[in-house]
Amino acid sequence: MLVAAAAERNKDPILHVLRQYLDPAQRGVRVLEVASGSGQHAAHFARAFPLAEWQPSDVDQRCLDRGSSEQQDTCSNPGPCSSPTGNPEWGLRDTALLEDLGKASGLLLERMVDMPANNKCLIFRKN
Repeated sequence: MLVAAAAERNKDPILHVLRQYLDPAQRGVRVLEVASGSGQHAAHFARAFPLAEWQPSDVDQRCLDRGSSEQQDTCSNPGPCSSPTGNPEWGLRDTALLEDLGKASGLLLERMVDMPANNKCLIFRKN
């Protein structure tokens, strides 16, 4: 599995936030991770919440394809998702747009948490 340094730095702070909202023993919880990239977060969180259903997503299909192949310990399609230096075009930066998209999908922005390296963790709840 390819490892992104930023994902490694952020996985535990994000997990700390998730623990405030999720019960590891609860069944039927569904979590959507937007812009999953390398898939490191979803894998880390799935170990902490084994009964939750994790849905990684990304705007670049190559990231999702790679995530599937990494579950089999192979990576035949490394693409722009694997650049360790980062790319300012990656990720979703406009939180107002995300809030509007959430509303249009029946999700309300419940909380926005500052993360390391000027990142944000947005918590949405289904209406």
